Amino acid sequence: MAGKIYSRAFSFSIMATVAVLVGTIATMAYPLLRPEMHVKVEGLRPLGPLELAGRDVYQRESCNACHTQTVRPLKSEVVRYKGKNAQEPAARYSLAGEFAYDHPFLWGSKRTGPDLAFEGWIKPSKDWHYAHYADPRSKAARSNMPSYAFLAKEKVDGAEIQAHMRALRAVGVPYTDADVAAAPAAVEGKTRMDALVAYTLGLGRAVDRAKKPGAIDLAEPNPLAGKAEAVVAGERLYQDAGCAACHGDHAEGADPIPSLVDEKFLGATPDMGDAGYAAMIQFGSDVKPALGRPGLAEGGMPANDLDEDDVWAIVAWLRSQRAHEARETPHQEAVEHK
Repeated sequence: MAGKIYSRAFSFSIMATVAVLVGTIATMAYPLLRPEMHVKVEGLRPLGPLELAGRDVYQRESCNACHTQTVRPLKSEVVRYKGKNAQEPAARYSLAGEFAYDHPFLWGSKRTGPDLAFEGWIKPSKDWHYAHYADPRSKAARSNMPSYAFLAKEKVDGAEIQAHMRALRAVGVPYTDADVAAAPAAVEGKTRMDALVAYTLGLGRAVDRAKKPGAIDLAEPNPLAGKAEAVVAGERLYQDAGCAACHGDHAEGADPIPSLVDEKFLGATPDMGDAGYAAMIQFGSDVKPALGRPGLAEGGMPANDLDEDDVWAIVAWLRSQRAHEARETPHQEAVEHK
């Protein structure tokens, strides 16, 4: 009975049109009309010269043909793009005010690749993005994204950026004469790869989306400790989150970046329990006072927008890796780290 609608072209066309309109209103128009979408973004600033050059590259290479840059205030969107771990209320999704200085908007409409609206918070590692743009398969084995290694050979033109800033000023972006004059020096010697990475790291950072630590129970056990599947997942998550860019592939560290598999934690002994590691992974350097240890004075560990189970899985892998390192002979260790 239900299949008969397909033989009625006119009726089917009307019903399909209505369905598309209802879906569009529910997922696009209605969310944009909600008052929480229009919370004022305090301290919003226009893109700096290098970020602006990166945005130009992003447009030139049609990145917005495969990526979107807006997380809508719908539960499915928030969960999919990890806003569930951000501060309340509006840091969980994109705000209209974040895009006040965007000309044109680069929201995109096709998600061949992931949404990048929160990329500056989700993956704050500069080294990760350099490696990803040069060889996407090195970070995501099944990625169909093309390589942009050639951008490292293209220099940013300071005069071109100045012209762009003047054009944007004509449509209301508040660049000052001093901003325009300083642009060539700000991009001196920089490549378009540098610019694209700078732009990517700035996405979503107009709003403070960092998670804030609550009470931390340092005696809390790791619910995934010793589970083989969690250890395997933890190693993959460690790499995907960009941890290896600073702490090394085996979490061995490299001066001054500390090892995560020795007897120290945040510059002090003895080592801390799993909950201390989980807190650092989740909240970054801001949590050091709550843990009671100073760490490096210049330490800048970022917060990570990971699910709680993912954090525990990484800690499970770190503990497994520490046990592995303890069993190795000096010769085995030297061979493995070559």
